[in-house]
Amino acid sequence: MKPSASGGAPRAELVGARPVAELGGPIAALLSDVDGTMTQDGLLEAETVHAIEALVASGVPVVPVTGRSAGFGHALLGLLPVPAVIAENGAVTFVKRGRRVEKVYGLPERDLASWRRRMGDAVAAVQRELPALRLSTDSAFREVDLALDWNEEVRLPRADADRAVLRLQEHGLAASRSSVHVNFGPPLFDKRTASLALVRDVLGGDVEDLARYVYVGDSLNDAPVFGGLPSSVGVANVRDVWDALPSRPAFVTSAREAAGFRELVAHLLTLR
Repeated sequence: MKPSASGGAPRAELVGARPVAELGGPIAALLSDVDGTMTQDGLLEAETVHAIEALVASGVPVVPVTGRSAGFGHALLGLLPVPAVIAENGAVTFVKRGRRVEKVYGLPERDLASWRRRMGDAVAAVQRELPALRLSTDSAFREVDLALDWNEEVRLPRADADRAVLRLQEHGLAASRSSVHVNFGPPLFDKRTASLALVRDVLGGDVEDLARYVYVGDSLNDAPVFGGLPSSVGVANVRDVWDALPSRPAFVTSAREAAGFRELVAHLLTLR
């Protein structure tokens, strides 16, 4: 998670969380947030790509699960050795089917236009109250949800982002704050619903045996999956939002951001 304009949060007591070394196996797949989890200061480092490659080579698929745009997700699918990418907080999933890429929406495609109009009206209302907030640059590449930039190309107080979340929810939209954006869209999907669908339909997993599927993240928009997968992990910067999380990860790494992701991968490799 990037530090916000208001400064870093105080160190939280991680009540109930265990060290990642206590996570047991066997593990069927690793699903991972991207920003602040796979990335370090916004960069996808070579060491992290190598860690992903090593885990995949061991027989454990890795699936990025991001709030970033569909365009970002489609590009990531072609750049990493992954079977699928979940983008837009569960709105769009890209799946490799041999040489073909299948796209799955989290809502009926016929409803996209009406939801987009409703979201545009909500943005206009929020910006009247918080004019410094603006649509993220990558909103041009989004197919379902949208994002307001509060901590990427602009630097605004975290309180402004949280106010925007509340106002968007008052308009009947799902909204959550990530480390860089306020993501919002139809209240019909989230990272959890898309992850469970992927486990069932792509990875061939049993949703009654979810402990074999590990999820790792760092932010508020990861909370649905923290609550939905028993083998959920937070990289150490999750403590920056710990007190605000409605659902918390069961395990936490000792290192922050990508270093924490690689710490988790190194442990998972010992379970093979």
